[in-house]
Amino acid sequence: MGSLMAVEDVYLLMLHEPYASSEHPVPINATIVHALTLLHPAVPQPDGGRMYRCLTEFPSRSPGCLIPLSTLTFELDGGLLWPDIADWKRVVDAVVRLARDRACDAMPLGLPSVAAASLANGPYTEVDVYRPDGSRSKIGTRERQQYIDEFAGYLANFTASGPFWPGNNLIDPPADPLVMPYKPHRS
Repeated sequence: MGSLMAVEDVYLLMLHEPYASSEHPVPINATIVHALTLLHPAVPQPDGGRMYRCLTEFPSRSPGCLIPLSTLTFELDGGLLWPDIADWKRVVDAVVRLARDRACDAMPLGLPSVAAASLANGPYTEVDVYRPDGSRSKIGTRERQQYIDEFAGYLANFTASGPFWPGNNLIDPPADPLVMPYKPHRS
């Protein structure tokens, strides 16, 4: 399935509107799924398939990597190329519905606000953190990568007992365009 250059076992971390779940003590505001879930027929297509290709074909991906949606936005010229790829909001909504309906394996997360702010922004964004005592600091690339590494560790522990199930009746990704457009954004 897909391009010969595609890296297998890529995972997507999506931040989304929080929802309550009786299984979790805090609202769920992020979900991790296998990139193959984007090929589920309940996901808007060809949008999901193009996002799958962006996740798996971008240069320097490695097997088992965890890619936040904000990194994908960064790679697509800070989001300027999204109109050529997908309506990412519709895709995220559909994937979160699949995860909530247990139509795929997913790792729901209730991220603290600092982690959510860091992961919602691109890899080179600094985020101001204001504390109740009035102090403030900045978090940047290093802290963002620490969050990604932490969640990748949880993912590795989960997948040690078996692969993530992306759902049933997956479709092939679109062959067009031949090469996905990438233009990492530097502000």
